[in-house]
Amino acid sequence: MTRKINVQLLTIVTAVAVLWSSQIGSAANLSVWEPANSLIDTTNYNNLAPYYWFANVNNANTVSGQPMNQNQASNLPSWLHFEANPVCLGKADDCATADATNRTGFSFSENTTSGAGATSSGGPGFNTLTLPNGSSGSSGEAFDTLNTAGNTSSMMSMRVLAGAPSSLRIWVVTDNGPGTQQARARVNLRNTTGPPAFGGDSDQVSAEALPNGQRLDNAANPAAHNATADAWSFLLGDVNTDDIITFQMTGGSGVLPGFAGFMIQEVPEPASASLVLCGLMGMMVRRQRRG
Repeated sequence: MTRKINVQLLTIVTAVAVLWSSQIGSAANLSVWEPANSLIDTTNYNNLAPYYWFANVNNANTVSGQPMNQNQASNLPSWLHFEANPVCLGKADDCATADATNRTGFSFSENTTSGAGATSSGGPGFNTLTLPNGSSGSSGEAFDTLNTAGNTSSMMSMRVLAGAPSSLRIWVVTDNGPGTQQARARVNLRNTTGPPAFGGDSDQVSAEALPNGQRLDNAANPAAHNATADAWSFLLGDVNTDDIITFQMTGGSGVLPGFAGFMIQEVPEPASASLVLCGLMGMMVRRQRRG
């Protein structure tokens, strides 16, 4: 009996050690589109996530070429660098010191350190959204004016700061009104070498919203282009300080790359597989003793 228990314990401990070492060795950036957590034709995000940013909310007029921070609705964590004030374009995080890294200051300057970068628009033809804080208003659109209709733009990047969770969920909202339909929506996570340049990109991963296995502009996905908002959910893992999160948007036919806003939720770390196996080991010992 004792020998049988010892053999079983040895087998389980060995499995734990192998699994633990494989977990350590396989740690890498993760970006996954989550169909189950994506919200199709949904305009109410009340209490969905604690953090969010939406472009040009509650503008009674149809506008174009406006500053990115006009009528913005924002509640973002301290562990994320996000700046929508175009005055900060080409500047460091303090919005005063010149800095040409594209990853400090203004967040909508992935492609350039000069010019308008990206702008926002809104109007009565847009969906009325209920934001995570319970407030409601006509939605807007953040889009890339430096690109052309139907093209792809890495139009927005956020830098991860100290104190960030290692896993988080991001919802990117599209299709919230006429002329807002996107052909593709992707979220990219990448490492950098940190300050001062935040370059040396490595371990890049990107996930794409593919309802029904098709891109958003495909005829198989009519809900993606019916002018009723969709919030595409992406899970990011192995998030670390100085990583860069980028939205890669592709405009539909005659539409500039853009999005209405985004929401962020911290995701608790899953229980370690080793702890699960240790629990099983304890159960097995108890069963053997009963026998």
